[in-house]
This record gives sequence, structure tokens and C-alpha cells, in this order.
Amino acid sequence: MDLPLLSALFIAFAMTLYVLLDGFDLGVGALLLFQPDETLRDRMVDSITPTWDGNETWLIMAGVGLLAGFPIAYGILLPAFYIPLIAMLLSLGLRGVSFEFRYQVDRGRRIWDVAFGIGSILAALFQGLIVGALIQGVAVTGEHFSGSVFDVFRPFCALTAVAVLSGYVVLGAGWLHLKASAKLQHFAETSLSVGTPIFAGLAVVTCIAGILVQPRVQAAWAAYPVVLGMITSVFFVVVAVLLRSVGREPAIRPFLQGLILFACGVAGLAIVIFPYIVPFQLSLWEAASATLSHVFMLAGAVVVTPIVLAYSAFAYHVFRGKTPEEGWES
Repeated sequence: MDLPLLSALFIAFAMTLYVLLDGFDLGVGALLLFQPDETLRDRMVDSITPTWDGNETWLIMAGVGLLAGFPIAYGILLPAFYIPLIAMLLSLGLRGVSFEFRYQVDRGRRIWDVAFGIGSILAALFQGLIVGALIQGVAVTGEHFSGSVFDVFRPFCALTAVAVLSGYVVLGAGWLHLKASAKLQHFAETSLSVGTPIFAGLAVVTCIAGILVQPRVQAAWAAYPVVLGMITSVFFVVVAVLLRSVGREPAIRPFLQGLILFACGVAGLAIVIFPYIVPFQLSLWEAASATLSHVFMLAGAVVVTPIVLAYSAFAYHVFRGKTPEEGWES
């Protein structure tokens, strides 16, 4: 049994769920900055209140999996991404603080909404910087990071950061399209109509730039033209269908289609990077820890993952349907 491969699949699974689930609440947070009506901002926050904090569990699980299963890769990637990782965690912390404070004040709630929005945008941007740096490649000498901590601030990484943020906004708008009542519905529809073409355009530019800055991306297209071509085709078909779904029933369709768009991106990224755990320097097997570490980690994953999935499914089921006009606590 290929334990390093299984461990890598678990990490990829956890990261994918984090991107899909936390992505929409980051998008809702970013959209707060564009909503002037305080009552509607309250409804936007109410739409993510029951589930937003649990989504970050998957990020923790992926980080623990990387440390336990691939400590060499962890030791390389952590110093390479010190700045965006620390800044992302601080941004997520800002979101948590502002989320709680906005409910405790009668005046000045707009200040905390702005803080929540800024924290959401920064967290999304720093995640995009990390994705861009992974595609761009990390400088490695032996088994140690040999580049600069400022490598993540190159133009391609900045482009990827903006693309990820725009994608999260589409997810957030899709979530509001599903959860919003009549007063907020127009805002969700406008956000989708404007945000989806921007995201699609940025995705295209990012893919082209990726081929130019990283030869391995071009090599992946040469090696897997059919698979990557199918993923690209599905992406654009879903973009077209999503735009036609705006304002129509069932209201869940734009959100599900946004999830498919991100799933296409994750699948394409996985194909380009595999079999490397440190792109494009160390493979899964070169950076893997001892067999016992993988056994221990995978055993824990088998126990914990169904519990987290069950909790998440239960929360989404209980709070299904439109967000009440008076909020969930009414």
C-alpha cells in the first residue's frame, strides 16, 4: 500500500474542502464592503453565522497532515511562506474578532463590518499568493528552502491572488443567491453577473501566465492535453451556465456551479503539480516521513474525518433554506 500517496490524497481532500467551504464565507465577507445597507449586511452575516467557523477545521487538518506525513516538505514550505501564512492567520483572527464585536455594539457596527470585510479580502489574497508561489516554484537546496521570503510577492503571485479573491467573491455571491431573501436577492444577482466574467477572465490570464513563468506547467499540458483540455472545457461551460442561472430557480444552482468552477481549478492544479509535494523539487516519496507516521496520521484521519463531515452536514441541514429576515436567533 502506497502510504505517502494516501496521505497526500487526504491532504488534498482537506484542502479542497477548505477552499470550497471557507471560500464562500470569505466571499460573503468581501462583499460586505459593497453593501451600504446595514440591515442587509446583517442578513449577509446571518447567512454564514451557523457554519463559517467550522469550515476552517479542514485547513488545520491539512496542515497537521503535511507536518506528520511530509516533514521535509513542511520544513521547506513553512519558511518559504512565512509572511503570507502569518498574515493570513492574522486576517482570519481579525475576522473572528470583528464577527463577535459587530453583534455586541449598537453604534459603529459599520466599523466592524469593514474590519470583517478587510480581513476576508486579505485572507483570500494571501491564500492566492501561496498558490501562485507554488505554481511559480520554490527555491530548494538539498532539503532546505534557499530562496527569499519575498519571492511570494512577484507579479505572477499577485495575479493569482486577485484571481482567487474574485473566485471567492463568486462563491460568496452564489451562497447569497441561495440564502438571501427578496431584499438581498438583487445584490446577489448583480454580484454574480459582474463577478463571474471577471473571475473567468482572470482564470484565463493566470493559466497563460503560469505557462510562461513555469516550464513544468507547459510540460503538464503536453503530457495530459486531453484531461486538462476537458477540465478547461468544463470550466467555460459551467461559467456560461452559471450566468444563465442568475435570478432563476432553483436558487442553489449558481452556488453549486461556483463550487464546480473551483473544483476544476483544484483538479487542474493537482494534475500540474503531481507527483511533487514541493513543486517542482521534491516528490511525495522523497519528502515522506517514516511508515509509522503515515499509519498514525491516516488512522486518525479515518476516525476524525467522518466526525467532521457529519457535523458539517448536520449544521448545513439544520440551517438549510433562506436566512430569516430577523436572523437565526429570532
